[in-house]
Amino acid sequence: MKTKTLCKMVIDLVMTILMLVLMACRLTGNTIHELLGVSLFILFIVHNILNWGWYKTLLKGRYNTLRVLHTAVNILLLAAMLALMISGVMFSRTVFAFMDLNGGLFARKLHMLSTYWGFILISVHLGMHWGVIMDTARKLANITAPNRNRTFTLRIMAVLITVYGVYASFNRDVGSKLILYYTYDFWNFDQSLVFFSVDYLSIMGLYVCVTYYTVRLIQQRS
Repeated sequence: MKTKTLCKMVIDLVMTILMLVLMACRLTGNTIHELLGVSLFILFIVHNILNWGWYKTLLKGRYNTLRVLHTAVNILLLAAMLALMISGVMFSRTVFAFMDLNGGLFARKLHMLSTYWGFILISVHLGMHWGVIMDTARKLANITAPNRNRTFTLRIMAVLITVYGVYASFNRDVGSKLILYYTYDFWNFDQSLVFFSVDYLSIMGLYVCVTYYTVRLIQQRS
């Protein structure tokens, strides 16, 4: 495997983990939250530099259904991440407090909205590349031959994650947060980071699975 490809995958994995931890800001505390946010911003810049070739091909070639979908998701994810980082700087109380931007309620609303849309779009983005991720995982594990039992087990796991992801989506009121129905995200301080992570990993798995099989269906029809 090429070093650049492996580097890109490691950065994407770390960014995904950081996004999940950043969503648990009430458990990590504000200072750690902001420092991790800066780390995510730096990795986001590196990610875009490593994938600069994609931007150069935007106006080249023809667009089929899959390419339109892929481009739309990437542009929306870029917008969500930029909004997330700008709003974070606007009402920073630690790292960027010296700038005294005082974003107020607008910055808080924008930050919450872009956080949840960013999380969903990251999940969809992963789903669109899940085939490549699985191929890379098989190569790293030196798996060359297909195995019916392994495939069956993985599909059962995918179904269970998807079902629980649907439950967790309703339990966490993700839909309401995507339309900013709530101005503030009320936090249950009795919950642990483990249960929080399981819920949101399942929600992520839901969107990864739906996107992956949607892409496969489009490819088959094409």
